[in-house]
Amino acid sequence: MHSAIVMFALCDNMKWNHLPCAGGLYDQDPDLMDKFSVLFNLRNQHQADEQKRQQDEMKNRTGRGGGGIKRPAGRRR
Repeated sequence: MHSAIVMFALCDNMKWNHLPCAGGLYDQDPDLMDKFSVLFNLRNQHQADEQKRQQDEMKNRTGRGGGGIKRPAGRRR
């Protein structure tokens, strides 16, 4: 992968709005940068899965049974 793309992705994942200076990230081992990319991808995927799970949970709570409250099926006496 092109080093400019790797640096852009790394800065984007770290929420940096400026490029790192020479002697910093630019001079790191390429394998380390690849490992960072893998870790950021795993974290982003986990966060997306968690957000989807929470949305599904909210849909299930509000979608059926009067907001998730179970009521008896028979008549009250």
